[in-house]
Amino acid sequence: MRRTAMTFGPLGLLLVLLSACAPAGQQQVTVQQLTKPVSYYPHQTGAHWEYLPDGARLTDPRLVSDVEGPTVLDGQVWIAWHIQGRGLDVTRYRQYRDDGVYLGRENKLGTVINFDPPIHEFPAAADMRVGATWSGDTKVDVVATDGSAKSASKSLNVHYVYTVVDQRKVTMAAGSFDVYVVSFTTRTLDANANVTNQLTQQFWFTPYVGEVRDENGNVLIASNVLKPAPDAGSGGGGS
Repeated sequence: MRRTAMTFGPLGLLLVLLSACAPAGQQQVTVQQLTKPVSYYPHQTGAHWEYLPDGARLTDPRLVSDVEGPTVLDGQVWIAWHIQGRGLDVTRYRQYRDDGVYLGRENKLGTVINFDPPIHEFPAAADMRVGATWSGDTKVDVVATDGSAKSASKSLNVHYVYTVVDQRKVTMAAGSFDVYVVSFTTRTLDANANVTNQLTQQFWFTPYVGEVRDENGNVLIASNVLKPAPDAGSGGGGS
């Protein structure tokens, strides 16, 4: 995963375009209740991940991602993810289908972002391999909910392409992982289908673990799908 977030996700270009839509939030206490076996694309309620930029100290503030669980949006069941810390406070809504993972909505403070159709963030588990590629088009509706002029509503047409470019073993603070390196490109289009913005980024995904490096360079420090979190007070990095 990561897309979406998927925000969480998730799409890096959209975060750049929409970063001014909402203020940063404060970290809050969350209840972790992971009791079910983790799936290929982890999304069990209570799953928890912590990230830091590559090279940061373990005592630095962390980006935290939590699966809050199923919720109903527009009559459909979606899985809510909450990402907070390091200037972010985002809730992403995903569906896990036979043909992969889809991101349908992001909620930020004062802003709701809808993807129609939902963004296809990951393929079916059987299709995850080096050379796999998938793509799509979506209309991104940004709806202001706080009434401020700084977060005015708008719509964007976006084309995206994902490609699995490599598979390798990496070692970081959380441990050693066999990762799929996924490159994705997002293109924003005008009314005449001309590209107005383009961005290519990468993230690393490990089955049954999740994203061990996101598209912004944050690497996995701890997760309850792995083992207890490293002691932040001990400092240092590595495994």
